[in-house]
Amino acid sequence: YTSVLTMCRGVAILIHKRLPFTLDKIVQDKEGRFVIITGFLHGEQILIGSVCAPNSYESSFYSRLLAEISAVCPPHVVLGGDFNCGLAPDLDYKPAKNFPLSKISHATAELCSDLGLLDAWRVINPQEKDFTFFSHPHHSFSRIDYIFVSRLTLDQIKTCSINTCILSDHSSVTVELMPPHYDPQARLWRMNPLLLSNPSFMSYLEAEWKLYISKNDTPDTSASTLWEAGKAFMRGSIISYTAARRKIALSKQLDLEQQIQSLDRELKTSLSTIVLKKLAAARSALDHLLTQKAESAIFFAKHRLFTSGNKPGRLLARLARGQTGPTTISSLKDSTGAQHVKTKSICNIMKEFYQKLYTAEKGNFSNKPIRHLKKQQTLKSKTFGNQIRH
Repeated sequence: YTSVLTMCRGVAILIHKRLPFTLDKIVQDKEGRFVIITGFLHGEQILIGSVCAPNSYESSFYSRLLAEISAVCPPHVVLGGDFNCGLAPDLDYKPAKNFPLSKISHATAELCSDLGLLDAWRVINPQEKDFTFFSHPHHSFSRIDYIFVSRLTLDQIKTCSINTCILSDHSSVTVELMPPHYDPQARLWRMNPLLLSNPSFMSYLEAEWKLYISKNDTPDTSASTLWEAGKAFMRGSIISYTAARRKIALSKQLDLEQQIQSLDRELKTSLSTIVLKKLAAARSALDHLLTQKAESAIFFAKHRLFTSGNKPGRLLARLARGQTGPTTISSLKDSTGAQHVKTKSICNIMKEFYQKLYTAEKGNFSNKPIRHLKKQQTLKSKTFGNQIRH
């Protein structure tokens, strides 16, 4: 991330710990306008950038950004953020604007042209109107937040959408990318042990097991088949129970989010002040609800750290160990130097390597001087007085 002391700008890039991304380089703007990282994702080089462009035209900003990206310019580029301009006045503003593009819009378009970047959302939605920012003083909408991608990255986009503005004053833009070699991995499921102390859950579990036995315990079904299938059935029942319980716990939050989405769509079409007031009230209620949940989570986290932080156990061991590096092997080179990113190919390379490593070398030992070697070992061994012969 990068920021400045004036609290007026700052950008960040968050990488999920399970994403097979290997960091190579970080470029941080001293003015807090952009941060760029380069690395390898699924074995391929990629550049990811987060940008907060100035409100007024500054040629030095665009020249710095162009120079930093051009210095690397890998085949895969994802550049997103707030660029504070609309690239199509008739589509990216409401009410639509008829005047020519501003200097900021021209500079942003030239930046994308020089780097070969494309507006992901506009390519997928060429004539659709949607917006990411609402100006209260001007009572108008605009699309000023973008995700620009390179041509190779555009081919891997699965979905691209503008989300509802819930708490921030800007709507987020989401791009879902498919890996170059999609190879889904199995996920491990673990039951929450706290459910066993819930009487309603135990009653539900008992009823589900009785239902399963009554339907499947037939003379032609073996005990092993009944047991193995029963485990899968109960696992699905537990997942269904926890999902329903989670949905009930989040019902109020989900209702507020749906209400905000509905009011946001209505405001974009009508620009009504009444709808705007309802939207502000719904956002305030959701903000209050999320703040209460965050305060509760922070309190319990502090309580757990206070009660168990200085005692030998799993929590102290994790704190002492610190952050571990990624354990996922995203790519591997074979004996010829070719790089592989598919899981099956990586497994085959490792299998061949260890087979070769632990396979005994075949050789001809028939010509070895065994007797001479035996004499040398005898001479080097310890002798005692009664063993010396004249």
